[in-house]
Amino acid sequence: MSSIVRQPVFYPVSVVFLDDSTDFLHALRGFFPNASTHHFFTSQPEARAFIEAQGARGAGHSPTSGELWSEFEKRGGNALGKDAMADARRFSQVAAVVVDYDMPGQDGLEFLASVKDVMHDASCTRILLTGTADESHAVDAFNAGLIHFYVKKSDPGMARKLAQALANAQRKFCAGHGHIGVHGVGAAYASRGVAEALDALVLRERIVEYYWRPEQNAVLTFDAAGQAGVFLAWDAHDWAAQCDVVTDERGPAALREEMEGRRIMPVFWPNEAYRPGMANVEFAAPQLVPGTPDTYVSWTRIDSVDVAPEIVTYAKWLRTQRMH
Repeated sequence: MSSIVRQPVFYPVSVVFLDDSTDFLHALRGFFPNASTHHFFTSQPEARAFIEAQGARGAGHSPTSGELWSEFEKRGGNALGKDAMADARRFSQVAAVVVDYDMPGQDGLEFLASVKDVMHDASCTRILLTGTADESHAVDAFNAGLIHFYVKKSDPGMARKLAQALANAQRKFCAGHGHIGVHGVGAAYASRGVAEALDALVLRERIVEYYWRPEQNAVLTFDAAGQAGVFLAWDAHDWAAQCDVVTDERGPAALREEMEGRRIMPVFWPNEAYRPGMANVEFAAPQLVPGTPDTYVSWTRIDSVDVAPEIVTYAKWLRTQRMH
């Protein structure tokens, strides 16, 4: 099997909260005031029905499974897996289930056991909220693999710990639904330094979703308003290949000279590399990734993106939800 690299992907996902206390659910809503994809339930049957519906929609297979890999080898290309960005249902897929232990009828662990089999996506994180007396049950459930995380309601740091657990759940879930680059394509994005640079960009520019695009070997980003940007990561191999394309396509010698000097990092979007007659090429200032000899990143806002009409960004999805 050729070398494979899991590529960057990140987007808002759904979280299901279940607690028989309306007051506590109200408090949880206050912890996450801008989380439009979260769902709060006091009814176990309603929560179960929602999870079952979303689990059926999100059912899938690993892109590296034998059958799908064989199909890819026949088809060719540089990426495995389905395009998460093309799935309009992705914002509704359940990435985490947060359940209170102490509930009438089934307790939280019994509820999670009853829905575990219908949560077809192994990337879904199960979190238990406990009281002090319930902690031993939570430890046993964690050791048995029924839950991934638990937090005590009485813990003064509960909100912070829960928020961190859900952030980790989101990253885990999204990582399982992105492209996988093969034959070394997109290797630069696997660098920890590049990942940290992308994380810093998300915070600085308030990015809410991003997707590695195999056709351009670039990461397409969107903020909450739907404004697009392009994040690039090039290692020494990428720089050499990009410079060679400029030469092969008889591009400007000055362009190659500036690129070889690492003074500019052209954004050839929607192409991966230079093409004759290109217009509106943006030029970003490359930033060296700390700890690497020749890996650089850049990010550039772009005014227009050739996105198919059926592609739904988070901003577009939100507008649709508010109309209903």
